[in-house]
Amino acid sequence: MKKFERVCREFIDGLHSAATKEEFQRVAERAAQGMDFRWFAYVSGGEGMPNVITSYPRDWIERYAEENYMDVDPVFRRGRMPGPAFLWDCRDQNAASSAKERRFFNDALSAGIRAGVTTPISAGFGRFAMLSFAADEAAPELERIVQDAKDILQMMSVACHAHVHARFTDVSSEIEMNVPLTQRERQCLAWASSGKTREETSMIMSVSDRTVKFHLDNARQKLGASTITHAVALAMRQGLLP
Repeated sequence: MKKFERVCREFIDGLHSAATKEEFQRVAERAAQGMDFRWFAYVSGGEGMPNVITSYPRDWIERYAEENYMDVDPVFRRGRMPGPAFLWDCRDQNAASSAKERRFFNDALSAGIRAGVTTPISAGFGRFAMLSFAADEAAPELERIVQDAKDILQMMSVACHAHVHARFTDVSSEIEMNVPLTQRERQCLAWASSGKTREETSMIMSVSDRTVKFHLDNARQKLGASTITHAVALAMRQGLLP
């Protein structure tokens, strides 16, 4: 228990000096490691695409976005609802209610993500937030962590949420950089930036016009753009295009 109290104290102290997203990420990564976790993920949002800061493997983040796993992710669904910290285990295939959900679990396991704990955060005004810590092994002490340190996890989560919104002047643009465009989304935007129509892009990429529209619309939503032209401009400004 003293270990978690120490980690919580160091985490909150670190937040006070974390003025940028990168500094915040380092503070959160240290907290995860201090509790014997491998990764962390902070998620917040309301309508539209959520904002994310995470240390999850980049391949997993891209796979998650490309497959639109947010629709079937049970941790995301439960984390949106007020409640205490809860455990989750990607090896629990019996919890899968569809083929896509089983694929989600399998892909998470392939990325090394085994189990973790998520704390929902009351964000107010129809919004939600959550802080997760994940492990590459389903350590037996996970249940004990939730039982013995749930108040500490709640304190860390609330401090995390308050810091992100108080210290980052442009939360949406800073965090969305952590939800990368997939390779297909970048390719479609790159061809659009070259003046290619959807039909031309579909021929170049050997996919349907509908698929190109799907990737362009996803990219526009992730970037918070109002039009595809706006999305191209934002992606170029952030160095996201090949």
